[in-house]
Amino acid sequence: MSSPEALPAAPFDDAASMRAEWLQNRARLHDVVTGLPTLPAVVDQVRRHLEDHGSIALLAFSLATERQVEETWGWQLYDDLIRDFVSGLRAHAAVGGFSAGIFCVPGVRSDEILCFVPVRPRNGSDQAPHEWLGALASRMDGFVSSFLAERLTSIDAYSSHVGQALILFDPKVRVERAVYRGLNEARGEVFRHTANAEERGVEVLKGILADRRVVSLFQPIHDLVEQEITGVEALTRGPAGSGLEDAERLFSLAEKAGLVIPLERLCRRRSLEEAARAGWDKLVFLNMSPAASQDSDFLEGRLVREVLELHLDPRQIVIEVTERTYAENQELFTKVLGELRKEGFHVAVDDLGSGYSNLSALAEIRPEFLKFDHLFTKDIHRNRIKQDLLGAILSFAMKMETQVIAEGIESVDELQALRRLGVPLGQGFYLGRPGPIPARAA
Repeated sequence: MSSPEALPAAPFDDAASMRAEWLQNRARLHDVVTGLPTLPAVVDQVRRHLEDHGSIALLAFSLATERQVEETWGWQLYDDLIRDFVSGLRAHAAVGGFSAGIFCVPGVRSDEILCFVPVRPRNGSDQAPHEWLGALASRMDGFVSSFLAERLTSIDAYSSHVGQALILFDPKVRVERAVYRGLNEARGEVFRHTANAEERGVEVLKGILADRRVVSLFQPIHDLVEQEITGVEALTRGPAGSGLEDAERLFSLAEKAGLVIPLERLCRRRSLEEAARAGWDKLVFLNMSPAASQDSDFLEGRLVREVLELHLDPRQIVIEVTERTYAENQELFTKVLGELRKEGFHVAVDDLGSGYSNLSALAEIRPEFLKFDHLFTKDIHRNRIKQDLLGAILSFAMKMETQVIAEGIESVDELQALRRLGVPLGQGFYLGRPGPIPARAA
């Protein structure tokens, strides 16, 4: 047997060259929104600083609690918020004396901004590193609160968005391990502050319920063919200055505190009162959460009584449920929705396309309206798969004699595509943002 031929040389015979190219590729990892490098791309910088100076401080700026901005106002505004935050943070760092800090994000497209700061007690004092770091984190927390307060109306004044950790060099421990331990410690700081803020937020929520101070807003639903308002969806916010102006935060806190049923009762009542006061004679869409299945007052006809007391027509009222809500409480909701329909109420199934679809449930409910999620609407004008799926939904809805409503319309391109595809109804920021109900039906 002949001896095997020599294998070709490996692409990298030189280990140093291989490492150099690996470092070059790693350094290309940047967050597309902020332009900041990712944590893996700066680890070597942190390593060198630790080896030379023995310690480095870490500040973690979390914007995770502001994700509702994306859900409420759209991803463009959220990206603008993060970009502005990084610019403001850099400017504040220059004034605060840590412009030499290493800025990065934990991973690609993150809601956290990290800054590794050289440990330098102010004015050369004998201040201990932990004391110095605590004071720095406190100042930066003030910056975060001021920044958000200037740009958003929904700010929890008690919430801390800044975590801190002091990372010490230990030759026996990998630098990567030390860094990620520090990151977990900083995140723990944010979590503890957030938990304390939630406790205080519950007290604020109890006061809102006691004083009946929720704010009702209404987003118009348009007939895309006739180009006129055919109804409104009722939405609820906490009062200005409460820190609970954001609906997601308001209801999330209520759910954690076991107060979602009284909150939902108040929201429904206030929305109906506003509609009656304005003489609104078109459709009003009211959301029904899973908690409604546990609300004895609702199950015993409270909604029907309220509508009639306010001299509204039950045929104006559309009860929105999600597929998941119905599927998890199918027997109960079938009974409740059946009773409401006998009184003239309509039913809408919300969030179709948000990740959970049960066509058999839809066939069972046979809703008068079918609303597909804003994620389905996004960029539909350039997504053929979404267009084909929408065509199938429209065909399915036509057989059920159901009207389709497109949610989350944010551009003229999306609107025109939906019109071409034959979607009859739509809502979104491009058509109208939530606001007071019109004084009279338009």
